[in-house]
Amino acid sequence: MARKVVITGGSSGIGLQTARAFLDCGDEVVICGRDAEKLRAAKEELGSVETYSLDVSEQKAVEAFFEAMGPVDVLVANAGVCRQARLDDANSDEVWHQSFEVNVHGVYYCLKAVQRQMPDGGAIVTVSSGLGKNARAGYEAYTASKHAVLGLTKCVALELAPRKIRVNAVCPGWVDTPMSRADAKEGARRAGRVEEEFRKSAIDAIPLGEMVAPEEVADLIFFLASSKASAITGQSYNISCGEFFN
Repeated sequence: MARKVVITGGSSGIGLQTARAFLDCGDEVVICGRDAEKLRAAKEELGSVETYSLDVSEQKAVEAFFEAMGPVDVLVANAGVCRQARLDDANSDEVWHQSFEVNVHGVYYCLKAVQRQMPDGGAIVTVSSGLGKNARAGYEAYTASKHAVLGLTKCVALELAPRKIRVNAVCPGWVDTPMSRADAKEGARRAGRVEEEFRKSAIDAIPLGEMVAPEEVADLIFFLASSKASAITGQSYNISCGEFFN
């Protein structure tokens, strides 16, 4: 039987490939995003997918969206932002607040809203990060927010366990997405280096010598939402080509 699947941040990168994975198995997929142009492009690329403009940091909009959706079998809480800012940067407070509004509050709002009508036996997958377990200088806001996602995931997994709703997280390392490319560009600028050299040095530090493909993260998310993962809840899974995360 086809499942109804909602994917936030579904118009590009990991979210887009995750939508493709569920569509390929005959599920009914709804993707959400803030960028109307990216949503249109995703619709053209994927075909039979519903798209909705949604800012997950707006709680009332999130609640109205999920109420209109009705029962959702699978939620992939993927929407997020990745911005760098050191403590003494002029915009550090703004980066901190935006990171938590989207990466933490947005996930919380979606989990709170979706569980009200999610059938028993449903599945939720949150997208944290390798930096949800480790740290990197200049990524205070992103790292703290992704740590928070893991704590939220564990608590909600316990809360929803009596309903057999499983809640797990994925923790990607460097993934070849528009977000990571933008992050590498900013990292190169801050380091005073050429972008391609900066990117190469990052890849050289990965044990398998390559970035994770978005499709690989999508496959892990799909597995965790499937009946094959029926005994798994409250867990977080690294997918990082060997980068070490606790």
